[in-house]
Parts: sequence; C-alpha cells; structure tokens
Amino acid sequence: MTDELCKNKYSGDIYRIIYHEKQSSRQNIASALGLSLPTVTNVLNVLKDNGFIYNAGSFSSTGGRKANILSCVPNARYSIGIDITKNHLSIAIIDLDINLIVQKRIRYRFVDSDEYYEYISQELEQLLDMHSIPRNKLLGVGISMPVIFNSDNKSIFYATVIQTFPGIYDRIEKHLPYPFLLFNDANSAGLAESWNSDSNQAMLYLSLSNSVGGATMNGKYISVGNNHRASEFGHMCIIPNGKKCYCGQRGCLDAYCSALILSDFCDGNLKAFFEELDTNTGYQRVFDDYLDHLAIGVNNLRVCYDYDIVLGGYVGAYMTDYIDILKEKVAKRNPFEKNADFIHVCHYKTEASAVGAAIYFIDQFVQSM
Repeated sequence: MTDELCKNKYSGDIYRIIYHEKQSSRQNIASALGLSLPTVTNVLNVLKDNGFIYNAGSFSSTGGRKANILSCVPNARYSIGIDITKNHLSIAIIDLDINLIVQKRIRYRFVDSDEYYEYISQELEQLLDMHSIPRNKLLGVGISMPVIFNSDNKSIFYATVIQTFPGIYDRIEKHLPYPFLLFNDANSAGLAESWNSDSNQAMLYLSLSNSVGGATMNGKYISVGNNHRASEFGHMCIIPNGKKCYCGQRGCLDAYCSALILSDFCDGNLKAFFEELDTNTGYQRVFDDYLDHLAIGVNNLRVCYDYDIVLGGYVGAYMTDYIDILKEKVAKRNPFEKNADFIHVCHYKTEASAVGAAIYFIDQFVQSM
C-alpha cells in the first residue's frame, strides 16, 4: 500500500465496498459511507493510480448520466496455496477474485525434511517464472496439511495422519522466501467453498478424503472452537465399539467413510472404483454400505447444527451422480425434514485445501487496505 493510500482513512472502506460488491459506483459508495462525492472521487483516483481499481464500463441509465462501474483489479495481488498430503503435493496460485491462475498436483511422498521443503520451493519458483507472476505482488503462502495447528498457525497441536515434528515452521522458513502460515486442510477446504458461495449463511463442510475432517463456516469465516480443534467430524462415533479408527478409538466416522474404504478395492485408485461402480455389483454393495454410514454422520451433523452440509474431499468430488441416493438415506433418519436438500456437493473437485489456504492472505489484504 502506498503512503498516499495510508494517509486517507477512507481508502480501505471504499476499496472493501467495491471488492465485496464486485461492481459499485461513486454514488453508491458515497451513500453507503455518508461521504461527499468529491471525497470519494479523490480516493477513487488514488486507488486507480495505484492499480487497485478500474472503470469496468457504465451502469444502465436511470434517466440521468450513466454511472461508471467500478471494479477491483484481480491481478493487483496474488496469493499462493500449498496442500500437503501423505502422498501428494498441490500448488495453487489465485488472484484477488479467487480465480485459480495456476494449479499443479504432484505425486510426491511427504517427509518432514529439508529436502522435501526445498523441493516445494523449487517447484513454486518454477511456476512463478512460467506464469510471469511478479514477486512483489505476492501476499503470502498458505500451507494446508492434515494436521491440527495451534492458533498461531505455526505450531502443531495434533498430528497422526502424517508424521511431522514440532519445528516444522522453522524448517520450512529456511526454504520459503515469502510470508507463510500453516492451516488444517479441512478448514482450508471449507473456507474455499464458503468464499465460492453466494450465501453468507453458516454451513458445514465434510471432507471425505483419506481421512475424514470438516469445517464449520460462519459466513466466510471458520469457527475453530475454544481450542482450535472444532469440526473434527471424522472422530464422531457412529457405531459404538465398531471398527478401530487411527485415533485409537472405535466406531468413528473416519473408520467407515474415509476414501480409503473405497479406494482400497482398486489399489488406492478411487477414480477406478467409481468408473467401475455402475457395472460391478461387489462395488455397489460396498458403496451402499458406505452411504449408509455416511447418512448416519450427515444426519447427526444436521440435527446438531441445523446447517447446510457440503460434501467435499476425494469422495465428495464424485458424489454428484449419487447425491439423491444419499439424500434419501439421510431423509429416512431425519425426524424434522422429509427431504435432505440441505446436502450439497462441493464446488472444488480438486485443490480446495490449497485454494482455501491461499484465501487467508487475500482476506488479510482486503481487511488491511
């Protein structure tokens, strides 16, 4: 931000109106903030001169002179998201409009080592060069992992899905020359879905990947709980004394509804499972059992929270063709509703966690303007 923008106490408020409304006008801004048109015009000129907003045409005439459409410049800044899983690495670069400019997914097994983080750094720099992303326009890097981090987004509270060590932030910092923070993968994916939604209503995100997680979204923001570990839906017990979960308990939703329950029938290839599902009666029985257990979990969440539920993660990406079957199973269990239209399939079929991790820095930029 330039010194001229910093000196004007209205620049942030004006920019945020344009950003959140997507298209606004000088008159609308003046009315919303109770400012004079000359004051608004002066700030708009500074924002334009600094490349943050532009004239995007004119609104339809209401009888007088047509008002100019003011919009934010998407590529004024960029943010990077990196999603680390046990066997894969994903890199996403988004602009201020949450447009996915760059995405790359690499099969690369996680090891908490200097060599691994140096590899990430090299891959990132190559992508930045390849797509001509100016370094001075980078806001930061959000790194998502199947780990529960403390509120500082630097230190680990709980990690079992992948093997990490307390000094992970310091180790990464030696290889990444940009500001960065660490985020839980399911929370990040939920953030991406909520920002993609036109609604500001609260929602639940249920991540059905190789582990089951979730996020509670309060509008566009994550509700993390008193101890920063809210929405660990995978450890909700659905079958008392049932299958053993990796957490050490029995009967957890994760033990019945992780993507591994399906992909293990195809040597870890979830895509192959769904490709053969329509013709393989054995797979059909397995999937029907999977949906029965998923229906228990989804119904429990609906009864407890009364929010809409978005199914994401590896399995969520394939649920479009089977959502009506699941809705029917859930509706039979719900004491209050005759249908389950509150269940939705995720928008982001891939890279939701990477996008969500990157959104953190976009939001910080908009709020700090």
